Amino acid sequence: MKRWIYLLLALVSALSCVGQKDDPIPEPRLTADLTALNATAGETATFTVYSGTEDVTEYAVIRNLTDDTVLEGNIFAPEGEGEWSFVAEYEGLLSEELTVTAFVVAEEGKDFFRRSLVLDFTGTWCVNCPKMDAAVEEAMAARPGRIVPVSVHCMAVDPMYLKPTSDDLVKRFAVKAYPSAVVDLDPESLISTASSELLLSHVNRLLESRGASAGIRIESTLEGETLSVTVETKAVRDGEYTLSIILLEDGIVAKQTGADDGENHVHNNILRQWKDGDPVTLKEDGTAALSLTATVSGKYRIAAVVSRGGLVDNVVTCAAGASADYQYEEEND
Repeated sequence: MKRWIYLLLALVSALSCVGQKDDPIPEPRLTADLTALNATAGETATFTVYSGTEDVTEYAVIRNLTDDTVLEGNIFAPEGEGEWSFVAEYEGLLSEELTVTAFVVAEEGKDFFRRSLVLDFTGTWCVNCPKMDAAVEEAMAARPGRIVPVSVHCMAVDPMYLKPTSDDLVKRFAVKAYPSAVVDLDPESLISTASSELLLSHVNRLLESRGASAGIRIESTLEGETLSVTVETKAVRDGEYTLSIILLEDGIVAKQTGADDGENHVHNNILRQWKDGDPVTLKEDGTAALSLTATVSGKYRIAAVVSRGGLVDNVVTCAAGASADYQYEEEND
């Protein structure tokens, strides 16, 4: 009797192995921590290749379609401005193309390089939220280097929900539908339509209306899991300014309702911490600073924001542990 039981178990095990062998390999997915790079500051893009939820970067080949070359390793460092397309090859399968754009800013100048902040109110439970994500990406591609996105995950059922910060932001901007987006902390820019054109109309309006913006610089160190950040702003006009430090995380694989990759969706720009400094009155060329120490693990980035009159005046971003000096417009009027 035992002999037949052993034979039956062996047959079941063999059939299980055959089933596993015949399971199709998921199409690889190519992701990058940054897709808009400041070439002047030496920013680089670090690629990750996934097969399902498994990180297979070590075994994949990343090909630069623009230059028809194979990337050595998984880090791309642009030489000057331009646009490059990449694909990943794994187990004979190709990923979808991923585009990386690099821009150049001047070392010195009269006007500081201006950026906009876009808050994307989203949720893993939200079937239409991937459409807003796509709209934000299209807007970023249309204005390389000018937009810093922040994904604000909402409601406690979302594993990336940040209480109470998410709730405070939802209340502050009277968000009643998902997805929604807000540009430069301007309540009048609130939209619930996933349209890159509508987003860009607010970005362009606010960039033009503010004129010259305050400058921002970031200094940070990362020792183990301890991140220390200090940001500084320099005013270009008299006024009351508020500095903020926002910590973002990239590369989280988690379920996303409404996304083509479903359980294996890669979430980026995730809001992890937000610290506001006290308002300070500055004269032209006056400076103010704000510091933050946090424990982090994963792919973190820093966004430094300076606001004037309640609206964003400028934004700068860099990787955790890196620094970003004052940056200037290429041309001055």
